[in-house]
Amino acid sequence: MLYLDMDRTVLANTRFAISPLSTAIGALRLLRDNKRPGGGGWRGRIQETVRDRKLVLLGSLFSGSWDYVPDFLTPQPQTPATGLQEELHTVATTDSARLRWELQVMAQGVSEERLAGRVVPVVLRDALERGEQDFAGRVAAELHQLWEWAVAPQWSALRTRMEVDIGHRAQTIARHGLSGMLATLHPRVLWSDDQLSLVSRFRGRTSGSTGLVLTPSLFTTDLRVVIDSIPGPATRQPMFAYPCRPGPETRTGPTVHALLGVTRARLLSDLHTPRTTAELSERHFLATSTVSYHLGILHRTGLITRTRTGQHVRYQQTPRATDLLAVPRPR
Repeated sequence: MLYLDMDRTVLANTRFAISPLSTAIGALRLLRDNKRPGGGGWRGRIQETVRDRKLVLLGSLFSGSWDYVPDFLTPQPQTPATGLQEELHTVATTDSARLRWELQVMAQGVSEERLAGRVVPVVLRDALERGEQDFAGRVAAELHQLWEWAVAPQWSALRTRMEVDIGHRAQTIARHGLSGMLATLHPRVLWSDDQLSLVSRFRGRTSGSTGLVLTPSLFTTDLRVVIDSIPGPATRQPMFAYPCRPGPETRTGPTVHALLGVTRARLLSDLHTPRTTAELSERHFLATSTVSYHLGILHRTGLITRTRTGQHVRYQQTPRATDLLAVPRPR
């Protein structure tokens, strides 16, 4: 069992937050889910991104069955809607002593908590030889690529689902109190005598905390917990990534592909941020003339805007396109 003491201070400072990086890490954890056959959906998207963009550090961190993945990958959100760049900066500037400690836990485990260690893959050992700060910077860069290629095209719809979930939890607090809401987060969460108990094969206790951060997760039915039950450098406050309530599928489904065609649907999904024809050509391995042809059709149908800055013309999704990409997949 894991225990978290919930005194007045922790209760008063329990809050919700939407975290872009926590969402991306939740998607990355799908790589460790061997129960899911095939490579479709989000798992397939993450696999393709890690492979095609050569995200070797992230691939090594999430390609095994060990008990612990370093917590520095999911910095604690400082605001209800922390921005991606702020979170990436926090990862890249992780305290060296803290990073060393977390990597040691990953490698050696912690017998008191029943955390098993693992053999550190060669690619991680080689990267660490250049120092902890260089390692953290490289991981942050890979996370940025993962975000841009796999998560960002669907972020608007994903964020909406999480906001709806938080709204529902707020209503539960209003009707049943904070303790009542905490007891509904997951079947493994138990509330008794000012203490949260988490049913787990691991064990530990956290006391002296000053707050608790709750982040909804769209890619798991389990509860992900960051708890420093054993003192370490730069101690973190507890954070739970709990499963978001069920909602409509948010990925680009067959309806969009049927309407636009596969190539145009992919180009449109990539225009969540302004890009030039040359950038799209390089990113999708298409001839510039082919990209221009498809962009012309998307522009005429009102799904993208076209803005000139100097000699460059950049294209971006319109709100109508964003709504279309978020249409629930037919069941």
